[in-house]
Amino acid sequence: MKKITCFVCALFVMWSTQAQNKDITYTVPAASWPEQFGNHRAVINIKEPADAVHINFLWRRHDKDPETRKMQIVSAATGTEVPNIHRVYIDKERCELVFGPVKEPGEYYFYYLPYTPELKQYSPGYYLDPEKKPAASWTQQHALADNPSAFHNVQEATVKQIQARSSFDSFYPMEVTATAKEVDSFLHRNTADFLVFAEDRTYPIRMPDALPLRWIEKQPSLAFTGHALKNEYYAFQLGVIAAHKNIENIKPVFSDLKDAKGNTIPLSAITCFNTTGVDTKGKPFTKKVHIIQGKVQPLWIGIDIPAGAAPGNYQGMITLAADNAKEQTIKLQLSIADSTLPDRGDGETWRHSRLRWLNSTLGINDNPTLRYKALQATGNRIEATGKSVLLDSYGLPAQINITDKSILAAPVQFAVEINNRVVVFPAGKFSITEKKPGIIKWKSRIENDSLLLECNGEMEFDGRLSYKYRVQAKIPVHIQDIRIAFPMKKKFATYLVGMGRMGGYTPKNHISRWLKTEDSFWIGETSGGLQCELRGGRYHGPLLNLYQPNPPASWFNGVNGGFRIDSDEQTVTASAYSGARKMNAGQSVDYEFAVLLTPVKAMDMKKQFTERYFHSPYPTPEVIANGGNVMNIHHANPYNPFINYPFIAQKEMKGITEQWHAKGWKVKIYYTVRELSNHLTEIWALRSLGNEVLSGGDGGGYQWLQEHLVTDYSPQWYTHLGNGVVDAAILNGSESRWYNYYIEGLNWLVKNMDIDGLYLDDVSFDRNIIKRMRKVMELTKPDCMIDLHSNTAFSLGSMNQNLEMFPFIDKTWFGEGFNFDLMPADFWLTEVSGIPFGIGNDVLMHMSVNNRRGMSFGMTHRGFVPMWKLWDEFGIAEAQMRGYWEKTPVVTTDHKNIVATAYVKKGKTLIAVGSWENKPATVHLKLNWKVLGLDPAKVNITAPAIDDYQVKRTYKPGEPILIDAKGDCLLIVSER
Repeated sequence: MKKITCFVCALFVMWSTQAQNKDITYTVPAASWPEQFGNHRAVINIKEPADAVHINFLWRRHDKDPETRKMQIVSAATGTEVPNIHRVYIDKERCELVFGPVKEPGEYYFYYLPYTPELKQYSPGYYLDPEKKPAASWTQQHALADNPSAFHNVQEATVKQIQARSSFDSFYPMEVTATAKEVDSFLHRNTADFLVFAEDRTYPIRMPDALPLRWIEKQPSLAFTGHALKNEYYAFQLGVIAAHKNIENIKPVFSDLKDAKGNTIPLSAITCFNTTGVDTKGKPFTKKVHIIQGKVQPLWIGIDIPAGAAPGNYQGMITLAADNAKEQTIKLQLSIADSTLPDRGDGETWRHSRLRWLNSTLGINDNPTLRYKALQATGNRIEATGKSVLLDSYGLPAQINITDKSILAAPVQFAVEINNRVVVFPAGKFSITEKKPGIIKWKSRIENDSLLLECNGEMEFDGRLSYKYRVQAKIPVHIQDIRIAFPMKKKFATYLVGMGRMGGYTPKNHISRWLKTEDSFWIGETSGGLQCELRGGRYHGPLLNLYQPNPPASWFNGVNGGFRIDSDEQTVTASAYSGARKMNAGQSVDYEFAVLLTPVKAMDMKKQFTERYFHSPYPTPEVIANGGNVMNIHHANPYNPFINYPFIAQKEMKGITEQWHAKGWKVKIYYTVRELSNHLTEIWALRSLGNEVLSGGDGGGYQWLQEHLVTDYSPQWYTHLGNGVVDAAILNGSESRWYNYYIEGLNWLVKNMDIDGLYLDDVSFDRNIIKRMRKVMELTKPDCMIDLHSNTAFSLGSMNQNLEMFPFIDKTWFGEGFNFDLMPADFWLTEVSGIPFGIGNDVLMHMSVNNRRGMSFGMTHRGFVPMWKLWDEFGIAEAQMRGYWEKTPVVTTDHKNIVATAYVKKGKTLIAVGSWENKPATVHLKLNWKVLGLDPAKVNITAPAIDDYQVKRTYKPGEPILIDAKGDCLLIVSER
């Protein structure tokens, strides 16, 4: 054992500060270790027992605050933990410790990032607090308290390996950092303003603010050689270091690639994703990339190799140019083998070929989806599926017909009020500017002596109209108000949702100021209505977590804007107003809004009752035997383990779709945007795009995120998958090219995994994206399905917030966050059922006392087999639903808070009686026997037995029926 005394103080100081920096290897052991020890450890070799052991090595860390983490040292042979650890020096580069006693020689494991695993979901556990201070007697014995030069009786040991718990956790090689001294020496040798390192896609550049040791040990790149296959989209990186100053507007300029025979891959086939792209509307854009001195900017580059490319060695140049630095040229050689990738490389995520999906325009076209007909225009009248709109000379609807019913009491008015009067403009100059099957556009110009109004409008195949009104002042003018007003016939203005109101009956008069999270309203009834959404802000999708719709400045107008309802005997007018403003000559303000006509499509009750959902890949025998046929596979299971990145467990996903297709089921998966798994292969490429795709933030969350991403991210959903595997999501930014990738991913899943559609659990995109999704699915599988779930705690009214999605989805599953026991029937109808909008909903009422009354609206719980049995026994798929909300219902009650909906078929009728009373109540039913086709003297009325729901009872016509508080009763009326 080496004994160190004060006589060799100077020598010891020199020795102790020279950390071990050679002969350390980075490995992943064949057998992992328990998760609670953390994801990283050093392996220490100790030659003989000692009361105190000294180590001093470069651990080259990139994570934050290493001094705040607990340290544990245990014997590899026995698992015995060393009781005393004295920290001599700790920073990101170097670790120096004295620890002991160690009773056996051999290997010891030094765990320096232990944490408490959370084995469930939502939020991760925490790093452990630092270890207790070593025993005072042990510290004094080895003179550790004051000065390193006074160590006594300390054995020197070496660190031979730094290990990661899994390859996914490993820092090697791209996160093994160079020391400050090594970086200084490196920069001293390389004096160019910026330095370039070329890397294959298998070594994604990970650290934006540190240099990997891998780069220090070699020279900057003057050339790069890649190896690709025919029909491959080949990706690689150039890492650019702003070595000696800030670098402004760095961009690569490519040449053609040519081989010795003159074969060419043109420069048009080469893309830098950091500097050019295509947005979600299909429009190309460029980005300026600036690099702060000392930072690293990866440039991800893709080469589109055609299937017919001649094999061989192709050469070309990449010139990196900047506004304030001398350009540099990298020689590029691409070796193309005589072998063809059938799928461009998309089936193997490590190839990063899917990066081209970021610039996809798939699904962007002007054609209707399959469920809608092409638009027709005759003069100023536009015909869509089930709807028609007559436009006036101002470009606004003068008439709106929905299934031949005219819903407007007067033309829609874009009103400008000055001096307490609405300005009357002369007729506008109106013209239709574009006619396509899926969209028709028009413009109008209106003016007087003081104002010019220019209207640009369009109508899409599903009956959605979009407007942009530009108001320009010719002279200085004081405007009292600018508003959009919808005068509705009173019979088509029964219900109102939005603008500060939860769904229900329309009040006679109402006024509200906009909330920050409100940008739309719907007014109507079940056979006709409209939604108006005020647009022009940065985001107009549903409210969700950090995604918040906001009225644009023109409408909000410094809180002067608002919403109002005004009624008389014949008309209900819904108006969004912006309030007073002063305008100077030449000043203009843009007002944008969209109008969606409802119902968006005809209600398909047969599908509502025959497409039966089960939310698990493991349906019970009872579910299978009673008509279950649609499986939703969430994330966090063997088939779809990682949230919103369903591309890793390909074999498992394909296997389960084949298994259940053979049994007649459809298989849908959870896949959306909003947050992305940390197992995302392209995570480092997306990080190189700044906050375009991945949102910034304060970091934190699951330990992997803190150890690898370190900073500038927002942690989201966490799931422990077992066996030490964790799925930890991070937040997406707002609308970005990831949406293009997402749509291509959906196309790939339908084609290659044979899925039948999607289960969407809240969404953070708008109708343009879901319209593309529907079109893309229809290319391969026209009967693909989408169902949408929403938590109203996020959306503050799921129906209205998500209404623009409804033309392109099949079903909703709303209700989470509602307290159904407090909500009246009109709320259920407008906020849950989907009936006014032409779309079915399934019951999700876990906050209800008894989970009943769904059949008043054609709903039941997913997987509730007893109700499915009743449906089949009755034959509900062939019945016609006649709701209590109709103007002339076929069944009525004598109680204002008890409703009855009938399902009518020849010879028998199913009646769902639902109570919104707070106590048990009796009710009498009045049936329209003529419409039902039944003779009251010749019928049986039975409440059939339904397991876990109701017991069997029989009634005579006219007999009172007792209904439990907030309960219901299902009756079958049939011929004897």
